[in-house]
Amino acid sequence: MFNKPEEFIMAILAGLWVVLTFIICRYINMPTDTGLLTTALTLLWALVFFLLWQRGLSRSIWPVFLGILVICWWRAIYWSGTQIVLNGNNQAQTEISWYAQWPALIIYALIPVAIGYFIKWQRSRHRQPDKL
Repeated sequence: MFNKPEEFIMAILAGLWVVLTFIICRYINMPTDTGLLTTALTLLWALVFFLLWQRGLSRSIWPVFLGILVICWWRAIYWSGTQIVLNGNNQAQTEISWYAQWPALIIYALIPVAIGYFIKWQRSRHRQPDKL
């Protein structure tokens, strides 16, 4: 599976990224189900991106994978924006902050995609044509 040294290095870095995700989830006292879901989605993201990178297919779609990485954290963002309050009848009611609602979550995922493709567009404009 690891034919070149850079593949082994990238696999180690992907593993460290997943471990760091788990440590961050535990550090901010996220509930176990939310932290494990975030970590599992990040692991799946890293595995798929690594396999595409290994086959040379990630060159044109890496900005999309940045957006997907943000999607892996949607549950954590939702958790951080959720508050339980008591209404007038002493019944618990859940309130969700604006930054944890669907429009904001979708915008969070689209921002790195737009920035990534803008960077790719800028690089393609500044690339020197081959001289014959």
